[in-house]
Amino acid sequence: MKKSSEAIQISSNISPKKLDEILEEMILSVESQLWISVEDGYEGNSFWISTPDDPEGEYWPSAGIIELDINNGAFTKIVSLAHEVGHYFLEKDKDFGSENHKMFEESLAWYLGYKYFEDKGFVIDPEEYKKEASKCLGEYVRSLNDDKN
Repeated sequence: MKKSSEAIQISSNISPKKLDEILEEMILSVESQLWISVEDGYEGNSFWISTPDDPEGEYWPSAGIIELDINNGAFTKIVSLAHEVGHYFLEKDKDFGSENHKMFEESLAWYLGYKYFEDKGFVIDPEEYKKEASKCLGEYVRSLNDDKN
């Protein structure tokens, strides 16, 4: 972890240019340390795609792909990147990585992604992060309820 004096404090109040620079640094960290490819997304949202297991021993160049919606601003992309990295760590966890309620998985992914980047010295404003997480979780609950009706 970076020393607290070296930690990058991230909030939506930072200039868009600086946020873009921070986002690029975070993406480079994810791609080089976790072997996750981060790409532009055109689906209207951001998401994690796991690279399938490789029973034949063929080479897969990455652990998976994170797509970040190109229509979002840099701060939203940073928050989305953290959340999607959380999905990567959740999937790798033998105890909590499978067969869970979707809301549990989504909530845990928000937490794990935040903590990963905090440990790497990218400290996203916790109040803004929790606000975005709550908004997204609320939307997810509504979509689950719509699916039931």
